Amino acid sequence: MNTKGWWRFVIMARIVFENPDVLVIDLERKHLALSTAGCPKVYKELRYVVFKKVPKNFEIVDLDSYCKEIALSINLNYDETSIFLTAVDVSTYSHSLVKYRGIEAEAFVTFGVDTPACLDVEKNVVGTINLALIVNKPLNIIGLLDLYRLASEVKGMVMALGGPMCKSITSIGTASDATMVLAPVGEERFAGIATDVGIASTMAIISALSKHIRKTPVDKYVSQTLGFKDINDVIEIALEVYSKASLPQLSIDNVKNELMQEIEKVLKDPNIVVFLRGMRLAEAALALGLVPGIGKEEYRLDSTGIVVDELAGKAVAEYINGFKGLLSYYWVERLKKENKLGILNELPPIADDLIGAFVGAILSRIYDKYSR
Repeated sequence: MNTKGWWRFVIMARIVFENPDVLVIDLERKHLALSTAGCPKVYKELRYVVFKKVPKNFEIVDLDSYCKEIALSINLNYDETSIFLTAVDVSTYSHSLVKYRGIEAEAFVTFGVDTPACLDVEKNVVGTINLALIVNKPLNIIGLLDLYRLASEVKGMVMALGGPMCKSITSIGTASDATMVLAPVGEERFAGIATDVGIASTMAIISALSKHIRKTPVDKYVSQTLGFKDINDVIEIALEVYSKASLPQLSIDNVKNELMQEIEKVLKDPNIVVFLRGMRLAEAALALGLVPGIGKEEYRLDSTGIVVDELAGKAVAEYINGFKGLLSYYWVERLKKENKLGILNELPPIADDLIGAFVGAILSRIYDKYSR
């Protein structure tokens, strides 16, 4: 391994090599490990953790041989090494260290989430969130398993609350997520949220994951909150609506630019982002049957007794452009009921109102601008 004479310390681990393709972490001494990494180790004593970039179309079947070649290429003993595989630039990893009542917990995360894993689609596109959690609390194998359980719960919670969302529900990660927990060998068997090591670990994981989520451009964050890949999907819906009442002086190409500009202005207001996220989380709870008094089937069929979707749409439309925004939202709703907006009819009950209100109010601002 050629480190070119440099390395830098974190607290419990030492990064000895780092570039866009490989990140090598030296734990300085052997730790008991439990992992589902691409090259996993289960209850083995490890010293090295490696994050390795692979092609997006990675399809190697013999992972053991592949991982041994990686370890050999960077002069590491494979028996003491576990290797994460990811398609992202590993130099974009995040790191967080938390100290709590004498316990230290350190999290390393690489984040590749173009598409989340969803229960409401037939085929999931592979993405990867890799999480390595290191603690200085000596644990036995039961304690390490308890810590792994906690790390999985916390990662799932963070992704459900703040990560990309599926069509009707939240996502807890991607199709090939991997987690590793490491601790010195000891006798402690408890590492859940009621323990000091559990609290330190929880805070470290949340901090490391949130660094990636906060770096998401706000237009992409909102699009993924609404269940789309990026803002172009939202613009396509707006263009479909615009085509029902286009302006002679504003071509499709020009209206695309206007839409981008108006969306950028609107999304500078964090209240819009928070409201959209909150209502979509409410939708996820309804879709999963987690709200007392409202059955999943009643929600799915958009029962007339459930008006929270209309209330949400009304609030978004009026906030963006007042009474004109509200009228435009009602216009979009009429088009939807007449089956003139195919995509909106395919969306779940709250999402279709949020998107209809959002694009309707945005378009009303553009109509205002060109009708003065």
